[in-house]
Amino acid sequence: MNTKTTVLSQPLIFVGPPRSGVNLISDIVFHHSDLCWLDKNFEKHPRSQFQHRLFQHTTRWRNHAVHSSSLLGSIAKEFSPVPTDAMSFWDDVTRDDIDFERGFLRGKHATPLEISSIKDVLEARLALSQKERLGLRFTGPSRLCFLHSIFPDAKFVNVIRDPASTVHSMTNSEEWEYQGRRLLWWRGAYSLQELAQYDMLRDHAVAGTAFQLNKLMQTTKQEAKELDIDMITVEYEDFVKKPQDTVAKILAHAKLSESKTIDTVLKNNEIRGSNKVLKMPATDINTVYTWCPSH
Repeated sequence: MNTKTTVLSQPLIFVGPPRSGVNLISDIVFHHSDLCWLDKNFEKHPRSQFQHRLFQHTTRWRNHAVHSSSLLGSIAKEFSPVPTDAMSFWDDVTRDDIDFERGFLRGKHATPLEISSIKDVLEARLALSQKERLGLRFTGPSRLCFLHSIFPDAKFVNVIRDPASTVHSMTNSEEWEYQGRRLLWWRGAYSLQELAQYDMLRDHAVAGTAFQLNKLMQTTKQEAKELDIDMITVEYEDFVKKPQDTVAKILAHAKLSESKTIDTVLKNNEIRGSNKVLKMPATDINTVYTWCPSH
C-alpha cells in the first residue's frame, strides 16, 4: 500500500457559513476517488475498523452510480454515504472547554494529546479505506486557529455567498428558528461592545442574522491573515456561473488530479442560483448590507 494512505498530508478542508454553498460544493469535490471524508457512520463509530473498510466500497459504489442511469445505479445513490461535519466526533475528541459545535475557537489550539488522538483515528480511516487524502468540512465558524494547530499544512477552501442570499436562506430555514434567529448562536469571538449591539438587534431576525453572518466572515478573514493560512475563497455565485472552472480551481489548489466522476456529477446536476432573495423587501436587503457589508 502507498505510504501516503497512512499520513495526514495536506488535507483539504472546506469552511463557510451555513447556507453559503459549502455543503454542495464540498459534496461534489468529495466524489474525487483520492479523497476520504467523514459520514454519519463514521460519526456513530469513529473507531470502527469495519466502518473504515466498508467506506472504501460504499464510496466506490457512490462514484459508479454517478455514471449509471440504471435502476441499480439509483439504488446505489440512495444508499450511498453522504459527507457530514461529524460534529459529535469533534466534540467527543476535544477537551471540555472546546465547544466545537458553537464556538469560534478563536485563539484556541489543540493539545498534543488531542492532536495525537485525532490523528490516530483519521489515519486509521485513511489507511483502512485505502484513500490518499483526507477531506473535511465545517460550516459555521471556520475554527481556523484550532484546525491549523492540528493540520498546519492543510489546504483550506472558504466558500462564501452574497450576504442577502445567505441571510434570506438562513432566516427561512427551520433549524435557524431554533438556533440563531433570536439568539447569538456562535460564541467566543464577540467584544462587549458587539454583545451590546446584538442585544439591540435580537428581536429583528434579519438584522440579528446578518450581524452573526458578518462575524463569521470577518473572523475567517482575520484568522487566515494572522496565521498565513493556505486558503482560497470561492464565491457561490461564481460557482453557479462556471461550476467547472470553480471546481478546477479547488482541485488545483488541493493539488488533486482532474476527475471524470466530478465532471459527470456537474453535468448531471443543474447548478443554479436562487433568486428568492429578490422577493425580500428592499428594507430587509438594506438591513442585511448594513450589518453585513457585501464582500
